[in-house]
Amino acid sequence: MRRTLALVLPAASLLGLGAAQQQSPAPPLEPVITVDGQSFATWQEYTQSHLFKLRGLRCLARPDASATELRPLSDCTMASTTIKPEYEPGAGTLYQIPVVVHIIQSATQGAISDAMVQSQIDVLNEDFRALAGTLGEDGNDAQVEFHLAQVDPNGNPTTGITRTVNNGWFGDSGDYWTSLHWDTNRYLNIYTNQASGALGYVPDLPQGGIVGDDFDRVVILWSAFGRNAPIGPPYDLGRTATHEVGHYFGLFHTFDGGCSSPASCYSNGDRICDTNPESGPVFGCPGASNSCGLGDPFHNYMDYSDDICYSEFTSEQVNRMRCTLENWRVQLHDPLACSLSATSTPRNSGANPFVYTASTPGMGGNFSLTVIDLQHTAAVVLGQAAPATTNLSGGRVLLVNLASPRLFRQPLTLPVGNASLPVPNDAAICGLQVYTQAILFGGGGGSFALSNAVDLRIGL
Repeated sequence: MRRTLALVLPAASLLGLGAAQQQSPAPPLEPVITVDGQSFATWQEYTQSHLFKLRGLRCLARPDASATELRPLSDCTMASTTIKPEYEPGAGTLYQIPVVVHIIQSATQGAISDAMVQSQIDVLNEDFRALAGTLGEDGNDAQVEFHLAQVDPNGNPTTGITRTVNNGWFGDSGDYWTSLHWDTNRYLNIYTNQASGALGYVPDLPQGGIVGDDFDRVVILWSAFGRNAPIGPPYDLGRTATHEVGHYFGLFHTFDGGCSSPASCYSNGDRICDTNPESGPVFGCPGASNSCGLGDPFHNYMDYSDDICYSEFTSEQVNRMRCTLENWRVQLHDPLACSLSATSTPRNSGANPFVYTASTPGMGGNFSLTVIDLQHTAAVVLGQAAPATTNLSGGRVLLVNLASPRLFRQPLTLPVGNASLPVPNDAAICGLQVYTQAILFGGGGGSFALSNAVDLRIGL
């Protein structure tokens, strides 16, 4: 039943209305999306339509398993998967993936807040890390984490979010990636727009030769992006991005190949043996589904079921994704430009002797601390999280905040003291600011002195 809104006016107001004056009918609502010439007034009408299921608009990714590989063969190709212990999460590194989200809007649709973008990053981490207390907790921890990029390709600070208003690009038309992409070897580029009428897609698996091309990307329907997304149930929990990033890391759909033979499961179907074959995608969240006699894996992120129904990548899917990161997306988890843009800036005040220097702290490398002073026999260099300008007696000025978190403490022996400290190869510290100063001891009369400061910045 269609409901109408009755407009009730006070009687006095009615007296001023002439008989010929009537309300104009409300203009028709702008459709939320138009696909194949069919317009839909609400997201629910779209996702429940016959067109949505018939065209498989949960995801438009259609990997071509027969494609010629453009890179050397590995343990995780388009044709097969080889499960190896070195790709297990416990045997290797925690992969930290920098993400740039390109929000493409029309004049009236497509706006996404920073908070919604961050919620999508949170959902990816919940699902790929199988975090306790989240919808992804029953899955397998892939030891893959995502963070919005903090440094752009030119070494400048960034939020990891770009915004563009372009009606054509919002409709997923035109080579928008040519203008918008960041180095696809080093960033996961996610675009939000109308996604060609689907909830999301990738152009190809990395094994198809797309890695490094400008159009290597993940595309998500803007209204299905993030937690509690505007599209509403059943696709509003951010799991479309989890599904598409699974493709981005080399996974097929669980139903690819239909009821393929379990005897050759590493070279047919989805190239994974611990996902049962199924004849086609499962929509919704059924109590049971058994299309090939073994039970359909409709709780798997790579099926087509509802967001609330998703709960896991299998352990062998995790192995294949980590193999993809080792063999195909080999630069993606490197610390972006941090070593190139690290800085070392001296600072001084009062009577502090200018005797202390420090080199730039490159990610994954080492940096040196040096104090040269003939008046003292020992020094301690402190690295704190905040600066200060605190005047002490004798013209000495404390230039670091001792109440802030201490990031390191390094003793040195004078007159020439030198130490080399490692910088973790960890994207989480990209952009970290460290304020350092040396305290000098062993001078005449047991007094101490404070050196100049050196402010260090990792990555920005």
